[in-house]
Amino acid sequence: MGMGLPRGAYASTRRRRGATIWTSRCRQDLDNCVASKFFADRFNGRARAGQVSSNPMQSSRGKSGVRKSAPTRRKAKHKAVELNGKAVPRQLRAQATYEAILEVTGNLLEEVGVDRLSTNLVCQRAGLTPPALYRYFPNKYALLRELGARLMQAQDDAVFEHIAASATSFGTVEEEARRSREILERVNAITRKFPGGAWVMRALRAVPALSAVRVKSREDVAERLYRRMHKAFPGADRKNLRIAATLTVEVMYASTELIINQPELDAGRITAEVASMVALYRASFGDPLRKSHLPVR
Repeated sequence: MGMGLPRGAYASTRRRRGATIWTSRCRQDLDNCVASKFFADRFNGRARAGQVSSNPMQSSRGKSGVRKSAPTRRKAKHKAVELNGKAVPRQLRAQATYEAILEVTGNLLEEVGVDRLSTNLVCQRAGLTPPALYRYFPNKYALLRELGARLMQAQDDAVFEHIAASATSFGTVEEEARRSREILERVNAITRKFPGGAWVMRALRAVPALSAVRVKSREDVAERLYRRMHKAFPGADRKNLRIAATLTVEVMYASTELIINQPELDAGRITAEVASMVALYRASFGDPLRKSHLPVR
């Protein structure tokens, strides 16, 4: 028999080795716990002192060594719709292309409406490449803005001519109703004749980016009407006259929208009623007892 350890020595040795390994692991875990508690206490103390953020995931160390809160991410801003044309045509050929684009856009509006209108569709109908169109108009809303500005200008010019031809003083209610009816009928005719006029007016009302075109037109007309009313009623309150001019313009514009959008209605009857309402309203400023009919503020 060879030399060896006594019986049971191997089992005893294995037990001692296992106990040593287990004791070593416990000490290592204990050291880790102590270190973690030390750094946690130190961090919490600095957080209470206001040196660092209480959330270590949202802090970063600056050049001075003091932890600072991480900057919050800014929300992305929505880019405004570009409405201005990119180039103004100067040559005759370029001007012809420019006008052809607008005419095609107006005709397409009558066929497909605002939602389905696109620059690609305009290019196909006009026989142009997209770069040729984008040279003048960056998107379809720029096309609608130019059409809207032209329609408003045509309407405004007719109203300005009507106001200039009218006498400084207001006539009878019947005379003013007749004049108002004449200008309303003329504005309605201009809108019907304009390419895509009905859809252009709808776009100016529905698309927020285009509303400034309509608002500017109404303000210009209201200012001209206010000047005439101020000369006719010098004793009236100017604030009330401005309100009256604005209301008159808005009501007459709304009647045009109603007639254009609902052609099944009696356009002549609507025009006559609105003209009579406007004439009676403006004539009330010549009534010395008008203030007694208004609510006291």
